[in-house]
Amino acid sequence: MSLQIAPLNKEKHANTKIDVEQAFLHIKEEHLVPVSAHEFVRVGAELPVVFLKNEKAGAFEAIAMLSLQQGSNMMVNDGKWLGLYVPRAFRNFPLALMANPNDPADKDNLYICVAEGSPMVNTEKGYALFNEDGSQSEFLQKRSEAMADFLRQMEQTKEFNRTLAELDLLSPQSLTIELDGNKRELTGFYVIDEAKLNELDADKFALLRSKGMLPPIYAHLMSLQQVQRLGERQRQLNATAAA
Repeated sequence: MSLQIAPLNKEKHANTKIDVEQAFLHIKEEHLVPVSAHEFVRVGAELPVVFLKNEKAGAFEAIAMLSLQQGSNMMVNDGKWLGLYVPRAFRNFPLALMANPNDPADKDNLYICVAEGSPMVNTEKGYALFNEDGSQSEFLQKRSEAMADFLRQMEQTKEFNRTLAELDLLSPQSLTIELDGNKRELTGFYVIDEAKLNELDADKFALLRSKGMLPPIYAHLMSLQQVQRLGERQRQLNATAAA
């Protein structure tokens, strides 16, 4: 399905509405989601938060695991989110704050865009994007503010990730789960090395504290226990499928 992403236009989209009844149907096959460091505490209470490395760029990205395998999302059922906390990267679809997809030369400006091909986009049901006078609806204003705030958080998270890398705190690690009596290794992930963290000298540890990095660091470490919760969800799904 083509999403047909286009910049929002008050004339073209004057009657456009967003139906949020099945707001997460489009991510039913997403097994990973990028998260900001600001979300680690909330996300980590339900899901494992780990890091991926872009080998070409040498940069790290923080992600939450939604499943144990590609092509499935154990946190979504019938378009509904099953957890208590929805990662911010998933909240605003079919809207997005991005460069103009119709003008590759315009790289310096960001626009509110809409995925016109999404079944959530229609003219009959849901939240209107514009008022009758052409002004932004309250729904669109709140979504716009949320998208801008999340963009700022993700920029700050890049700095968070860079600091971890510069202090050599991120190490590759396999995550082990037991599923139906069999152990399974999940590879390709990086985690904060707790031993290296504890060995930091006073100045470097103070740097982490001054930057407000300690709460997300400890939230990440605690979240690794949630791998077993994903394993239990998978076991329940397997049992249901076999029944």
